[in-house]
Amino acid sequence: MANLELQILDERQEMNNGQPAKCYMCSGDLESYVKSIPERYTDYDIQRGIVTNVYLDRLTQTILDGKFIPPLVLISLKNNTEPTDHIIIEEYKILDGLQRTYRIKAIYNALKLYISEVENNKVDFSIYSKFKLSRTYKDQLEEKDTNATILLSIIKWVEDNNSSLDTLKKIFPNFKQWFEVWTGLEKKEQINKMLVLNSGHKPMDIKHQLELLFLNIMPDDYLASFTRAKDVNSSFFYNKKELGQLHLSHFISALLSFDSCKPITVDAKFIQSLQNDLDNELEKIKFYFENDNLVALIDFTKELDNLFFAEYGRDPGLQWLGRETILVGLFAAFGKYYQANKESYSFQECLTEIISKISSNIKIFKIGEFNEAKTTSIDITKVNIGNIFKYTTFNVMCKLLIKDETNVDWNTTFKYGTKADDDCE
Repeated sequence: MANLELQILDERQEMNNGQPAKCYMCSGDLESYVKSIPERYTDYDIQRGIVTNVYLDRLTQTILDGKFIPPLVLISLKNNTEPTDHIIIEEYKILDGLQRTYRIKAIYNALKLYISEVENNKVDFSIYSKFKLSRTYKDQLEEKDTNATILLSIIKWVEDNNSSLDTLKKIFPNFKQWFEVWTGLEKKEQINKMLVLNSGHKPMDIKHQLELLFLNIMPDDYLASFTRAKDVNSSFFYNKKELGQLHLSHFISALLSFDSCKPITVDAKFIQSLQNDLDNELEKIKFYFENDNLVALIDFTKELDNLFFAEYGRDPGLQWLGRETILVGLFAAFGKYYQANKESYSFQECLTEIISKISSNIKIFKIGEFNEAKTTSIDITKVNIGNIFKYTTFNVMCKLLIKDETNVDWNTTFKYGTKADDDCE
């Protein structure tokens, strides 16, 4: 990986918690950029994963024709010189432009493959179909993280333009690209700018937005404990959930429900309300993210896995806990219990007491009957089943913890709908 050297065209400064952050508007070429891309460039924790986008998939034609690509936004982690008219970046992360970068790199690699095959092996690509390309160059395409569709686009462009190898070799070195390079930008501001930059793009997954908002108070050391929305769609997490595996967006939704003592719904309106008063919202729940409490919560959630797995197995036990709606309902009840008992127990003692009560009564949950009741007790085509899941589990867990009620009838509880039981008000 080479350093990235860019020409500075302009600059501006912002104050970032009393410290200056600078943005440099820069110019460079695409080949230098591709050669500088960090090996793990997709691992930036505030970025979403690679997504399908038909317009970006046409980027091959854009680059070959030398047309404009919007500026890429980078966070400089380390510069080896004090910027004057140029900036040399040793390390960076991609704040905006991950999707474009992924495709630019794939196009560059496919173009290099094409040039090498024609120049060294005298390959006549005009006789190749897409199927034949995929079969013949399968290993090379996979190794270079590119695909036959891009290679076929290059072949067609060469034929249509009667282009020489010399022309092809100059495309990336001669392609002028603009970059915005930020220095001194704290993580909170990186996240804020990420949300703004994505506001006009293909909508970002709601659960990924939720995760971004709370990365401000989630210690980096703990992120490895969670699966992220950019890696596994939160709606289908239950299909993949393994023992002790936690989904970050589920965990945050559960904590917000714990704090509210009632089930919440994370949708676009809820995310907007969080953003409108983010500092106060984060201040309200940062208690749960303090190191000792966060460790206790992670251990507590994993212990729930252990209890339900031991009694009910992966299916239905872990799959039940792998649904956000279930976890939200359970944690809302846990929060209700904590509020009722925090004068007697510390936060961590309360979590221990909850685990003890569940462990002693684990057989009452009859998860198989829960799954049957959802289809026999209500018409799932006429209701929001997710909201009913939340309140059904909230009511049952709340009555167990607060009223020591151990007679669980899921059919009756499902018919209660999306209201809190009188005992849980």
